[in-house]
Amino acid sequence: MIRARARIALAGLLVLGFRPVACHRAVPVKKDAGVGLVVKDTAGVVAFLKDTTLVTVSFGEARTFNLQTPGQRDSLRAALRKERELWRASGPRDYRFLLRVACFCPGRGWLLMEVRSSHPLRAWDRGGQAAALSDWNTFSIDGLFDNLERSVDRDGVVQVAFDPRWHFPAYVRTVALPGPDAWTIIEARGLRPI
Repeated sequence: MIRARARIALAGLLVLGFRPVACHRAVPVKKDAGVGLVVKDTAGVVAFLKDTTLVTVSFGEARTFNLQTPGQRDSLRAALRKERELWRASGPRDYRFLLRVACFCPGRGWLLMEVRSSHPLRAWDRGGQAAALSDWNTFSIDGLFDNLERSVDRDGVVQVAFDPRWHFPAYVRTVALPGPDAWTIIEARGLRPI
């Protein structure tokens, strides 16, 4: 089912003339971000990462916004504003969650992100090894909202589905127009307050 959807999405991109050849658009990186403390209990990290099999939001639930239409841009802005307000009202400031950012280039796969006071503190890969927070694909839920808000003015299409409990963007697919490095898919799940 997932492979079929991926093939359909790729076919759609090829039909539209997109040929992804690069990794990602340049995104500002915090210069003071670094690798978190070395984790001694990697078994706990690996166990947390096993939650990637639990999906709370599916691709089919995502709402598509064609950002070349002014009304659609306004609709996406309104949806982001509403969901962000709900996130801020009920979401924890300290939490862990699973994050995967994919584009045409090979990615790192799922990361376990630890966020304190709404800022990324540490990240680990699937093997329990510390991951650098200075990379373009490590961010908090608030950072994910920020990325989506920037997408309104630079991307052609955005698909987004929000977590029904916490109201964060759980599935995001962006397509930039025009350009060979045309798409990004972001998945966030398994959020747990700490």
